[in-house]
Amino acid sequence: MEQESVTQTPSLGPGSIAQASVSGGPAFALSATEWISIQTYVIDALVLPTTLDALKTSIGSGAPSDMSDFSQLVAAYGGIHDHVTTWQNDTFPQSVSLASDIHNYAQQAPTYYNPILPLAQKLTANPDDQTAKDELTAILGLLSSKATEYQKNAASVAAKIKDFADQTQSDKVKLSGTDGKGGLQKYYNDKYGATSTEVITITEQLKAEKLVLDAANADYNHDVIVAATTPTYAWVWPIGTVAAAIVAGIYGDKAVKALERVRAAQQQINSLSDKLAADANLMIAINSVESGLTNILGPLNAALPIIQKIQGVWGAIADDLNNIINLIKTNIQEALPIIMNLGVQSAINAWTAVGQEADAYRVNAYVTVNK
Repeated sequence: MEQESVTQTPSLGPGSIAQASVSGGPAFALSATEWISIQTYVIDALVLPTTLDALKTSIGSGAPSDMSDFSQLVAAYGGIHDHVTTWQNDTFPQSVSLASDIHNYAQQAPTYYNPILPLAQKLTANPDDQTAKDELTAILGLLSSKATEYQKNAASVAAKIKDFADQTQSDKVKLSGTDGKGGLQKYYNDKYGATSTEVITITEQLKAEKLVLDAANADYNHDVIVAATTPTYAWVWPIGTVAAAIVAGIYGDKAVKALERVRAAQQQINSLSDKLAADANLMIAINSVESGLTNILGPLNAALPIIQKIQGVWGAIADDLNNIINLIKTNIQEALPIIMNLGVQSAINAWTAVGQEADAYRVNAYVTVNK
């Protein structure tokens, strides 16, 4: 997505940064359900077993004594774990820092915007007032410098999100092939999952229940954004993260009943022989990872344009301010009408409003997980 171009009528306001990403939600681009979806995927992936011993423990006492057949799976899990760790520790915190950039700029806007019109009025009365010229160009230069800095921050985050999306796509191909029907998932299913009617039935049932819970989680994420509250999840084996309100039985009757069936399926697994229980646990986990990889690509692809939009707004502000600075230096008579029409007060008001939304976003940005 290309950055927003400089408009014919320059603006000092936040532009599309102050547009809601969710219907009925806050007027702030970063307040989007995609960030919650990505976080819950990452939280699930961070607990993947990355050694053969850890995998053996996770699938239970019926695991083979020789785990060498699972080396490829552990390696794939290890790659996923590395990628989500980078997101958790670096990429996502940097994306939240973009809200801090917006909040900081909003805090400074009244201080630096208010003198612009009085200085322009001085220059209208006396175009040769060098002190007024210097003060005005200094203010505009400082604002341009800040906008450029914040543009670079957004560009860095955009690049990291793109990297994570590419890594996630690669992880998905390793696990389920280019067509979604092959890869390690097919290998292990053919060898361990499809050899028992009981295992097939349970794994298919859990796939269906997960679809119901995923849809309910998506509804919950939307409601959280609209309410501007902290998303709270609970860890439920073998599904992973589920909205805490669903686990508490107070959100979505259909989802609550699906969760009850998930718990019943766990009892069915416990009643199987050790070998079949291990096979079931193995395939349920692989299917869950594959589902997470598939489902998260959409939110990642939707999150990237949000960051690019912010990047574009900062770039447009910096370009417009630099153009005005150059005009002040070369043609003050042409610059003054542009400055007088910048809509300084409305820009201050818009920044104040979006700054408050950015501050609220920072408070609620991170998913809380009850384990």
